[in-house]
Amino acid sequence: MTSLFTKAAFAALIGLGAIATVPSIAAARDVGVRVEVRDGYHRDRPRAEPMRACTNREAVGRAMQSGLRGAAVVDRSPNRITLEGKRGYRMDRMVVANRPGCPIIRR
Repeated sequence: MTSLFTKAAFAALIGLGAIATVPSIAAARDVGVRVEVRDGYHRDRPRAEPMRACTNREAVGRAMQSGLRGAAVVDRSPNRITLEGKRGYRMDRMVVANRPGCPIIRR
């Protein structure tokens, strides 16, 4: 008798739970589909500031971090910046790219 009462109570709880979920499903009637086409040539969002080139001061700082003492800009082109300075007891030349962060091209 106890097991019959337990099974009936369990079935009633499942039934009440099923009834409680019906209004929430019915309220979600606004289902939309959004299609976006991305061609791969544009970024997701525009940049806040344009990409800037490496300045002479940044290039000299990069050369000093690399171990070139007394570095000075010798030549500057749209693609690279050439620096000269001392490394140890001899003169040395270093080339960095004219891009943000001044990546080293040649030591």
